[in-house]
Amino acid sequence: MKETGAYFKIKQPRWNFAKVGGLREVKECLEEMVVLPLKYPETFRKANLAPPSGVLLWGPPGGGKTVLAEACAYEAGVNYIAVKAIEIIGEPEEITAMYYKALELAPCVVFINEVDALAPKRGASSLWAVGITRDAPVRIASEEVTAIFYENLDRVAERWDVITIGGTYRPDVLDDQARKKGRLERRVYVPAPSYEDRLEIFKIHLRNTPLNEDVSLEELARLTEYYVGADIRGLVREATVIAIREQGANFKGVAMRHFFEAMKRVPPYLSPEAAKKYEETLKAECDHCYLF
Repeated sequence: MKETGAYFKIKQPRWNFAKVGGLREVKECLEEMVVLPLKYPETFRKANLAPPSGVLLWGPPGGGKTVLAEACAYEAGVNYIAVKAIEIIGEPEEITAMYYKALELAPCVVFINEVDALAPKRGASSLWAVGITRDAPVRIASEEVTAIFYENLDRVAERWDVITIGGTYRPDVLDDQARKKGRLERRVYVPAPSYEDRLEIFKIHLRNTPLNEDVSLEELARLTEYYVGADIRGLVREATVIAIREQGANFKGVAMRHFFEAMKRVPPYLSPEAAKKYEETLKAECDHCYLF
């Protein structure tokens, strides 16, 4: 038996928006939806402008949803609670305990990773991701557990100082009821990084790494189409390890050939088919808006 509160984490946010490469539009949306309301609550009340009670971040795995949620708490200067849906679905009392703790710590951001497992669409048989990413959550919550989740979302929706952020890379298996007003009512697409985004991510992760003169970050950004942020972090680590193994105590820097070798070990998570499917889903979701 685990003690109450063992399934969710109260964390000290360390990521800020400056550490998240690219995704300028996503960060701007989150600043308006999450950061500013929590940072200036009295200003929002004075303006009679109610913030969204919840935000759904969706997009390819490894694209930065988790660090973006943490960065929201950091930028707002508020407390941060994180949980993996797959770990809490078997402990429904923990869901209630988590939200009571959020109210106690308010202002607070609550991040639920892979929220689709906690609020799945019943009887869904969507297969668009077969062979691309997982077809459905490995485990899904029972209807009773989902109901408890909704009860807690509805309860904190009355407050302006607790905002829930849900993350998913399977928006097609998320229950529509999870996205109704007062729950995860705003949707923000976190896309695979563009060329400019990848270039910025490389600059962030290599800013303290010695590089040989032949290393071109522009060329690396061009060659890493379909790489998400987590892939690029892995690529940088792998290239650095290869260089250290080769040079040992005489390590002077990472060369371009080390990145080429690392690319053989760290392929992109996304395929062209997966990227296309996410873009198609975005077009189908175009009726949602980012405005209050």
